[in-house]
Amino acid sequence: MPDEPTPTGDRPSEPRPETDRRPGPARPAPASAGNRRGRRDVPPFPLLTPEEWRAPEEALRRMYAGAEARAIANAEWYLEDRARKRLPSQILRGLAILLGAAGALQPLAATAGSSDGSLAWGYVLLAAAGVCVAFDHFLGLSSGWMRDMVTAQRIQHRLVEFQLDWAAMNARDAIGPGRSTVHEYLELLRSFMSDISLITAEETSEWVGDFQTAVAQLNNQTGNR
Repeated sequence: MPDEPTPTGDRPSEPRPETDRRPGPARPAPASAGNRRGRRDVPPFPLLTPEEWRAPEEALRRMYAGAEARAIANAEWYLEDRARKRLPSQILRGLAILLGAAGALQPLAATAGSSDGSLAWGYVLLAAAGVCVAFDHFLGLSSGWMRDMVTAQRIQHRLVEFQLDWAAMNARDAIGPGRSTVHEYLELLRSFMSDISLITAEETSEWVGDFQTAVAQLNNQTGNR
């Protein structure tokens, strides 16, 4: 459908100021409820066509928004996973402390002659405390939520660096002696996305290592029995 005529007649539209066409930071649209659940729901990185690259400023804006949205979604996933793991970890650790303390006090109760079965119950309570610690260790709850917190902070720190670097390039384009090239912006994007991928890969490797260690310890204990 052809464009409708404007009230100004055939007068061509005035060109936008140069400062408006710079590839400055563009805030992405608020993530939907589905996109906030985790990394698997993040939309794919925008793959632009040659026609879209004919407007490089707008293309770079889209790529910046996509990179920023992916980093924010990654950080939010780790923060939400941290919240899911922290409560059961605290419950298991708290039960272990209470059961261990109660088991340690049972011999004293037996010495005082309050109950003949206090010593046996002490062993039961101490064993239950050990089971709570073992569950926490095998499921990786305590180590997992602390690892999630560290990973989210690393992603947030790298995101702030990326945003400031992008703003610095925009400032150089506006008031500096020379303009940044498209390839310089793309290199900044490549470095940022590579660092985010490396951070998540390192966290995954740590999780795999912890899980394999827990399984090996469980197999050794089972084999010894």
